[in-house]
Amino acid sequence: MRAETLEVLKAHSNRSKARLSSLMNLPIEHSAKGAEIIDENGQAYLDFGGFGVFILGHRHPRVVAAVKAQVDCMPMSSRTLVNPVLASASKKLVDICPKTLEYAFFTNSGAESTELALKLARANGCEHIIAVTGSYHGKSLGALSVTHRDEFRAPFMPLFSNVEFVERDNLSALEAAFKKCGGKVAFIAEPVQGEGGVYTLGYEFLHKAKSLCTQSKGIFICDEIQSGLARTGSMWAIDKFAITPDVMLVGKGLSGGVVPCAAVVATEAAFAPLNQDFMLHSSTFGGSPIALAAAEATIDVLVNEQVAARAKVLGDQIAARLNQIVTTYNQSHQDQIIIRAEGLLIGIDVQTPSRAGQLTLSLLSQHVLTSHSLSNASTVRLTPCAFLSEQQLVHLYDAFANALNKI
Repeated sequence: MRAETLEVLKAHSNRSKARLSSLMNLPIEHSAKGAEIIDENGQAYLDFGGFGVFILGHRHPRVVAAVKAQVDCMPMSSRTLVNPVLASASKKLVDICPKTLEYAFFTNSGAESTELALKLARANGCEHIIAVTGSYHGKSLGALSVTHRDEFRAPFMPLFSNVEFVERDNLSALEAAFKKCGGKVAFIAEPVQGEGGVYTLGYEFLHKAKSLCTQSKGIFICDEIQSGLARTGSMWAIDKFAITPDVMLVGKGLSGGVVPCAAVVATEAAFAPLNQDFMLHSSTFGGSPIALAAAEATIDVLVNEQVAARAKVLGDQIAARLNQIVTTYNQSHQDQIIIRAEGLLIGIDVQTPSRAGQLTLSLLSQHVLTSHSLSNASTVRLTPCAFLSEQQLVHLYDAFANALNKI
């Protein structure tokens, strides 16, 4: 079955991806539950990958039940009549967001949310956008324009011409960029850069960006697609900075790992163009009742089961143990492997892309799945769910120690 599946994928889906899957000898996934994925032969894999989607694990029963109930009622909206699930989901989302973020627009993906945020910035008179080195905001044309990695951008140039990139945490470069742009400026950043290798932006840097946005009467866009919804140990990573953005991007964990769902939340002032004319932006499938049912159930679980607190405790525990293993390894190998972590967003920086590939393959051979970092090929990421058993943690630690010794 595996060979036949790969041949069909190679012929009709994507040749290069199928070729890589064959080269890595990747198994065929069959089912998933909690922190584990089961392949076609019944082998379980500990899922520390998933790119931040599975904060609740796979198939959380409350989310699955909510989606099933909505499918039995009305899975898709007419887009003409009033959608009550949209009303309840919008309120439930803004209720857990930083204060003054009062309006929600649901999308299907993080990249779509980035596109809408950029449109809101433009509709509010921001002709220039400032982004940060190491950033990743998606691969659609607008999102790619504020994503920093040249390898993703080069084939699609020219992108937006009014984007300035500033070095992460460089205050003088930030001030110079605002001065160069002039007028209203939109600033977009991830408080914790996930695809950038798990780098947390500096407190002073983000506060300066917020201040400069306010002075220019511009828009501060906070990308919480990967860092939000309890992933970094608080409901939103920006909470630790005591900053309220004008626009915030939500995704990944909002689906509960069951149905794709993302969103943009904004202040009344930033959302004003859409409040004045709802036809300025629309999405046929964005905000579908089944996605919203998943989002509502996910938020209930996040709040009721105190997932952010769980992520903080569990993330600290994992990072501490990995650091112990790395310290021993570095001392004996005179190496510089580094662990960077915020809650359950954990980066293992092994210094080169080839070593990151070795670590990934070695962990895979021990049935541990990881995430690569799209804007930092030297860093392997762990983005597990918040519900892990002690046995699963021991499996991770043993596999990691064994993998390091094979680099």
